Amino acid sequence: MENTTLKSTEFKFTKAVTKYYPEILTGEALDFLVALHEKFNKKRLSLLKKREEQQKIFDQGTVPAFPPETKSIRESDWQAGEIPVDLQDRRVEITGPVDRKMIINALNSGARTFMADLEDSTSPTWENVIEGQQNLLDANTKTISLEDPKRGKSYKLKDDTAVLLVRPRGLHLNEKHLLINEEEASGSLVDFGLYVFHNTKTMMDNGTAPYFYLPKLEHYK
Repeated sequence: MENTTLKSTEFKFTKAVTKYYPEILTGEALDFLVALHEKFNKKRLSLLKKREEQQKIFDQGTVPAFPPETKSIRESDWQAGEIPVDLQDRRVEITGPVDRKMIINALNSGARTFMADLEDSTSPTWENVIEGQQNLLDANTKTISLEDPKRGKSYKLKDDTAVLLVRPRGLHLNEKHLLINEEEASGSLVDFGLYVFHNTKTMMDNGTAPYFYLPKLEHYK
């Protein structure tokens, strides 16, 4: 696949990319990733810089404290928003990587929820990241299956499965295989963007929604 120009923005795959997954990396999906990058990446990088500066302050012995600008919120009466019906029972939750067999077994496990992890439990190779998105898409359309000829086993979803959550990569991680205007794309925005773009309508039609666990957040901003 050659470099692509989308909305006056240059989108490149690095030389390490040899497989392009046309069902996932559609023109419209790439447009969406570019839009996310242009809207949020500058702020993301700025916040990561502030994180480094704050860590230096902590390293000098300063004790963490609540930020003063949130005092009025902390001291007021408030309550959290309503929890979606299908997330109200999370007494048993399973988590694991986004390979095909794991997703099928986790959704069939009897747990209430399954958190598909694109972060710590998934090595961020190009194939793992994009094939993981394909596996999640197939899981949401209920078409995911796997044949294991060595063991003579077939894997497919049961009728009653766990509620699916997705854990994208942390805000500090880049997607080195994608460049937008010569900047490495954000791993978190790539994971979030591809999943939301391809699955939101299907999930809403199925009476659920895209749910995310955002890892390694260090500040409300």
